[in-house]
Amino acid sequence: MSQAYYDAYRFIANVVSPFVSRDKILYQLTQHAPLEWEVVAKIASNHSIVQALYPEVIEKKLEGLMPDDFMSYINHMHALNCKRNAMMRKQLIDAVLVINNIGVKPLLMKGAAHLLLGTFSNISDRLMVDLDILVPSDEIKRVSNKLIATGYKYSGDHMDFVHAHHHYPPLIKQGECAMIELHRDLMVHEQQHIFPTEHAWANTIDITLPNMAEAIVLVPAYRIFHSFLHRYLVDKFYHLGHVEIRNLHELARTQFIYSSNIDWDEMLAYAREHGVVKQLCANLYVASKFMNILGLDEVINRSNIESMCYYIRVCSKLKYDWFDALDKKFARRVKLLRSKFN
Repeated sequence: MSQAYYDAYRFIANVVSPFVSRDKILYQLTQHAPLEWEVVAKIASNHSIVQALYPEVIEKKLEGLMPDDFMSYINHMHALNCKRNAMMRKQLIDAVLVINNIGVKPLLMKGAAHLLLGTFSNISDRLMVDLDILVPSDEIKRVSNKLIATGYKYSGDHMDFVHAHHHYPPLIKQGECAMIELHRDLMVHEQQHIFPTEHAWANTIDITLPNMAEAIVLVPAYRIFHSFLHRYLVDKFYHLGHVEIRNLHELARTQFIYSSNIDWDEMLAYAREHGVVKQLCANLYVASKFMNILGLDEVINRSNIESMCYYIRVCSKLKYDWFDALDKKFARRVKLLRSKFN
């Protein structure tokens, strides 16, 4: 990590944020040290956001300020993901129709939901690997069998998944580009007390898809909350002091599109009741700073010292190799101590 790394990270966040103006990006490009474009490309790839850069660069009229080879690279990645996501969208609609045909209306999770909503400005913006679909636990075997009857099959050994996991093993189909994961629960076992599946089912909205397919998605506030839990707790980003630009981009776009439908007070009260308000506030504060989401820091209280400290920690890890190494060492020792007392 270095100042060059930090500058590249902030540049990418500025470009993809709907809250950052062209003038602010121009100021960074002209008034700060020149960006190292190889570093920019590497960070964008590592944070699964490279495919979203090209349309934003064109929209903000920045293409003349970037090297030709960098523009060619991000244009190529955008085109590839645009084609892939269009194929995944069709695959998802076809799968939902199959599920509807046995009287089940599935809940589309994470990227599957965003494929069919207007959260992002371009279909290519989100890089995806699989399609996550929640169905009632007493229907999951019937839904799985129906999909298998249309040509899907389990990927690898599946008995442990079927009996103990919060989702069935991935389903793959020849000619389709994505795996489908059927979930019986929204969260892994350790986090189910924070976001119970029944609470998820109770906080949804209906969406109508092409070909009269029907599905539901979480309301915007709980889409943010689910994404936060998955990244910051399940993937341990909070413990590691890691902030993924893709996650920040998703939060910024959700706030940009659905701000009038998000009750932040209700979400914070729910997080406080379930013991994760500190982590959620840190996530929101960091997003407000890197994505320039106006008013979001006020939602969580400007005087939230813990969130400010977390933001300083994240920035320091991005800027300084020595701090990043020290932080990782400290995080390992904390993990070891916790394991001894649990």
